[in-house]
Amino acid sequence: HKEEGEDYRDQIILARTNELEAKVDQALAKLDETLARHDFETAGNEALKIQRLYSDSPRVRDVHRKVTHAREQYKHDLEREFLEAAKVDDVDRAMDLLKVLDRYLSEQEAGPFRETARGIIGKKRENQGVQFKLAVHDKQWLQAVAVGEQIIREFPNTRMADEVRSMIDLLRERAAGERAAASRGTDTRTRESDGVAQEA
Repeated sequence: HKEEGEDYRDQIILARTNELEAKVDQALAKLDETLARHDFETAGNEALKIQRLYSDSPRVRDVHRKVTHAREQYKHDLEREFLEAAKVDDVDRAMDLLKVLDRYLSEQEAGPFRETARGIIGKKRENQGVQFKLAVHDKQWLQAVAVGEQIIREFPNTRMADEVRSMIDLLRERAAGERAAASRGTDTRTRESDGVAQEA
């Protein structure tokens, strides 16, 4: 009976250990998914919870360090991609990366990238200015409104944004007319197509 009791106790301990390890596996897998989404704030909270709930498992000791390392690695990857995009004048890609980087860099860390960022922002502003002027010149009112609104949104305190603001209401009216004309053209083509089908 004593041996049977020891066996049962061993089986209970093993079952509890297996259950604990299964829960740790599940929690760590969820943490990996959160890290893959680059949601480091949520990952940090999950890591603290894992350490609190499963403190007996040696597998969770370094889980918070794992989050910190993943965040730093992602930041370095962003920095490298930004510099590469800037180097080949891929302005749109560099701007997108710059917006993401802004959430991760401290004032001091941003210092080495400031000059490159200024250059990219300047090129982006120039490109949008050219796109806007071409769209207005070519009477592509829908395109002009889209680019104009982007200029106002991204560069609100510039002279270019002031110029766009002075024109945007008129451009919106013309864009509405362009949209209505396109809609009428579609309706006409649909009716003509239906007429041809009925004749056939």
